[in-house]
Amino acid sequence: MTGFDRRSGGRGLLGLGVICGVVVLARLLIGRSIDETGGVVMQFGLPAFEILTIRSSAATAAVLAGAGLGLSGLCFQVLLRNPLASPWVLGVSSGAGFGLMTATWMSLAGGILGGVGGVLLAFAGMPAAALGSLLAIGVVWLLSRRLGTFDPVTLVLCGVITSATFAAGIMLLQHLVPNGVRGDLVSWMMGRIPEVSPWWLLATTGGLVMVGLGLGFKFAAALDAACLTEDEARSVGVPIDRLRHGLLLGGGLLAAASVVLVGPIAFVGLLAPHAARLLVGPRHHLLVPGTVLAGAGVLLGADAVRQFVDLGGGRLPVGVVTSLVGGPMFLWLLLRRGSLS
Repeated sequence: MTGFDRRSGGRGLLGLGVICGVVVLARLLIGRSIDETGGVVMQFGLPAFEILTIRSSAATAAVLAGAGLGLSGLCFQVLLRNPLASPWVLGVSSGAGFGLMTATWMSLAGGILGGVGGVLLAFAGMPAAALGSLLAIGVVWLLSRRLGTFDPVTLVLCGVITSATFAAGIMLLQHLVPNGVRGDLVSWMMGRIPEVSPWWLLATTGGLVMVGLGLGFKFAAALDAACLTEDEARSVGVPIDRLRHGLLLGGGLLAAASVVLVGPIAFVGLLAPHAARLLVGPRHHLLVPGTVLAGAGVLLGADAVRQFVDLGGGRLPVGVVTSLVGGPMFLWLLLRRGSLS
């Protein structure tokens, strides 16, 4: 490793696990209540069993979605050999949101569903989001190929254009749905950790994360080689084309499942791999599980922080918290990348 040996990387992974465990515990113990005057009072302590069950369900959703977004970001960073790649930057989150919103609008227009809660429970939501995410990454790929370059700035610009286009489609669909549903959709678009999630959605997201984790362990050496130049990767026997297809499909599906669960939350897929690299190093046999822990910790930590922030309209949406942290971090990474080139 560069700057990391196996022992220091293992300590970093253990540290990530401890941090993630502390964040989980904090999220379970932090709560809010209303006093006699109608004011909000923060509480810290073990709640009643019913409240603990709700918090546990929300924490599970945040952990699974954060882990999925982190792994998705790592997939795209390896795929494009670009540390600035992420589901949000490349428009994949917006594409998944557009796919789910399209299924929502079609269901509502056909009178099949009565509201967004039903949409999130609909089995059509997952494949629609998956198709939207794969469509987005396909558009970015084709635009970059058309321009004849895969440099980071070009990929970011293509991703921003794709994301903006899908975001416009989402706004159009929001305009077309009934007024009673529009508020729920806007809330979902800002990112929302559900207090109660359907078991099959949690199981699907968790299953995809476990499959991604297992494949990451199995093909860790190939992922290391894929970060080199294409000729170097081929020279050591890595089937680079098949690996790219797998990373494209896996990253899209992980982003889609996470978007269906918590909404199109930005920057988690960018921050988690970088946080893991800082602690465990660049080798993927540790970076893959480190990214899972970092993604879970980032999103769950943002959910814990937002419990303290109430600007008069209720708790701050979790997507706003991740954007407030992730936006400056993305600019720093972009400037740092430019200074090194």
